[in-house]
Amino acid sequence: MNLIAPLPGTQVRFRNVYASKPLLTENEARFFRLLHQLSQGRCQLFAKVNLADIVRPVNKAIGYRNKISQKHVDFLVCRNEDWMPMLAIELDDSSHANPKRHKQDEDKNDIFAAIGLPLLRLPLDEMNEHEELVRQLSDGWHQRWHILETGLPPPKQKPVRKPLFKLWSRKEA
Repeated sequence: MNLIAPLPGTQVRFRNVYASKPLLTENEARFFRLLHQLSQGRCQLFAKVNLADIVRPVNKAIGYRNKISQKHVDFLVCRNEDWMPMLAIELDDSSHANPKRHKQDEDKNDIFAAIGLPLLRLPLDEMNEHEELVRQLSDGWHQRWHILETGLPPPKQKPVRKPLFKLWSRKEA
């Protein structure tokens, strides 16, 4: 084991080239805290996951690798027991109105559809609609579960299931 931490006065080659920054924006951090609260430890939560960590091109053509390289999903929800990705979440701010960004979003939507992983697109102005958020997260979880268990798309009519995500109440606190 070797902790690399420069002592004061150590010459550092890239001192004026790189600077640290927070992993999440203020909105992303606020949403991550909410997601953590809603999940209550029933799943694993990750932020800023590179698509190449959860998607692999079946066709080895470079163009398919380029569609996922250097791209990430804002949040990924995985099962506790085997770390299987169950759903992804994108926080959509005003930058998603840009026509170039719209094409990137469509590509990302298509990639997630191709691998059977639900993607929730959440506009920032809907982040506080907790009941709808809980419903969407639970529906996405159950859709993914069905796909993993059967290899088939979920049925048109969803069976009634216990929600994975719950609103936090003062009684439970």
